[in-house]
Amino acid sequence: MAHTLTIPFIKGHGASNDFILLDESHATLIPEPLKAAFARLVSDRQQGIGSDGTVFVSAVSPQQPRMRFFNPDGSEAEMCGNGIRCASRAAFEGSFRQIDPLLFQTLAGNFKTENFFSEAHQLHFVRVTTAPLSTNPSAILSNRSTTPFIRQRFQVEGIELTGTILSVGNPHLLVPVADLKELDLMRLGHALEHHPMFLNRANVSFVQVLDRRTILVQTHERGVGLTLSCGTGMTASVVAQVLNDGVDNQQPIAVHTAGGIVWVTPQVSADGIFAQLTGNATWIYTGRTTVTLEEESIRFADAQRVEIVQTFAEEEENFRRLAGQTLFDRTLLRGTSLESFLQENNEKRGSTGQSSP
Repeated sequence: MAHTLTIPFIKGHGASNDFILLDESHATLIPEPLKAAFARLVSDRQQGIGSDGTVFVSAVSPQQPRMRFFNPDGSEAEMCGNGIRCASRAAFEGSFRQIDPLLFQTLAGNFKTENFFSEAHQLHFVRVTTAPLSTNPSAILSNRSTTPFIRQRFQVEGIELTGTILSVGNPHLLVPVADLKELDLMRLGHALEHHPMFLNRANVSFVQVLDRRTILVQTHERGVGLTLSCGTGMTASVVAQVLNDGVDNQQPIAVHTAGGIVWVTPQVSADGIFAQLTGNATWIYTGRTTVTLEEESIRFADAQRVEIVQTFAEEEENFRRLAGQTLFDRTLLRGTSLESFLQENNEKRGSTGQSSP
């Protein structure tokens, strides 16, 4: 039997990677069999609300939150670095008020998050300490090889590339390039995501090193396509460059993307591979959506897909100033699936420069 529910949510983003967040700490809002369908429904930018994914925050215990992340295609990802920053802020300001640090349970393991206000940027920031990164590709490669895949050559569509494979709880291929302008990002990203060497596809990041403390990254995210930024992709990109002696270890590396800037501090040693990802968690608005649930489907209850309750214009303006400092040339994304973002933000984001967290 069909029934109708009104669902409160937060629309937020980390480095322009935007999400719809639901707080299920006290009660389940979307039944488990319909979570994937809900993510597909609301993430659709034409027929839904529009987002790069859906985040469910729930409680393992009164002291520990859990994050689950669903891509726009309904697939559940093990981890999302930008998403967990937003989840951390939602938990810190909500059901886990003032507990800091928080230890989030995810499908990729436990991740420590620390919430703080960046005086330099007048924004809410979150620092995420990763679970150990792994160079063992056995869960990523279709041949189940356990030999680290570091600076290895491979081919795609007749092009020879060099790459490194890492797990940040989810699979990543990091491809260093001399100049991002030389690549057909959409074509290569899609081809590499679906490369037969992968067991279950992979996230693909193209990395251009500017200096020992600064890199440019463009990610083609598994189940999403080209994204303005990808938290785990940016983290893996820095670690891969440490392994390849391209950037400094144990120093904050500025990662510039089309969506903004984050800072990744790699910690590569004989004891393991870790990293800290620091960046914004910014609210766009809070809202409500009313949906009709049936046994195997979910749909919007009426033509008004979302009712906006509160907007955060000052936060967005402060973020635009930070994002305007990115060294990433956004003209590289003209003609891609991200072109509409470029058109909408062309007049809002301008100058380039360096910043610190």
